[in-house]
Amino acid sequence: MMATRTTIVTFIASAALQLVSCCCCDDACCDVSLFDGVDLEPRSLEPTIDLGTHSYPTNHTATQPTEHRFAASRHTPANYRIGYALSPTQALASRESLHIYARTVNYAPIDDHKFVWTPGPECQGDMRCVLETVAKGDRPRVLRIAEALHKRAKTNNMSALQAAELVVSFVQSIRYEIPKKEPFGILPPALVMSESRGDCDSKALLALMILRELHIDSILISSRAHQHTMLGIALPSSGQSFTYEGRRYAFVECTAKGSPIGHVNRKLLRPNDWRAVSVRRVSRWGTEH
Repeated sequence: MMATRTTIVTFIASAALQLVSCCCCDDACCDVSLFDGVDLEPRSLEPTIDLGTHSYPTNHTATQPTEHRFAASRHTPANYRIGYALSPTQALASRESLHIYARTVNYAPIDDHKFVWTPGPECQGDMRCVLETVAKGDRPRVLRIAEALHKRAKTNNMSALQAAELVVSFVQSIRYEIPKKEPFGILPPALVMSESRGDCDSKALLALMILRELHIDSILISSRAHQHTMLGIALPSSGQSFTYEGRRYAFVECTAKGSPIGHVNRKLLRPNDWRAVSVRRVSRWGTEH
């Protein structure tokens, strides 16, 4: 079943219409049959590495944890399990943070596919300011999962590429769903984990935040022609890559379970209008260039 979404942004200040990246989920993006020889589901005869259950706040125990089971196909063993519990108060805070920002820029939905807003000059052209705002607010809520994945990578002496594969496999396993009712069509990363759903930009932002906590250079890349967002990872790998500021970033498809790092459907390269969305790194002290 095809699920596509086009988001059109009207910059009232300049009276211009602009397409921004969104999500496709057809044979060019989410068709898992494209990846022959890749194990998409946990292997029933192999053990499962339990990465624990992690709550935010740490003393929260009331909410039933969301359990994520996924297969990192190039790992041995490949099966992983990790749990995440977000308190109702923090879930509300995560969602409300985005709604507050939306009000500051006069966000108003037109329908499921269009909205209007009045961003400042520094925010025109893409969704960078929206994504940075979401990332800054949700960083504390994402840290525990990032730390658990980092601990596994460090304990098992994984290379940076193996650690990236672990993170990507986790994010890819989360169900694809367009958050139509959320401002800007974005579901904050903590809610992507706790509700086990998200679209291309929501899932790619989660992966970006975790990878950066693991000190793996990553960027978001978007295409207006294909109405899609992917991830770029600055690690040597086979397959297609994207060059930004002199560095090579391998394409990463976050919506297709089992999609290898470096793989991108050729349909998404015609036209090849991919460009970086320069979301600044978020640290405990704020945002960094």
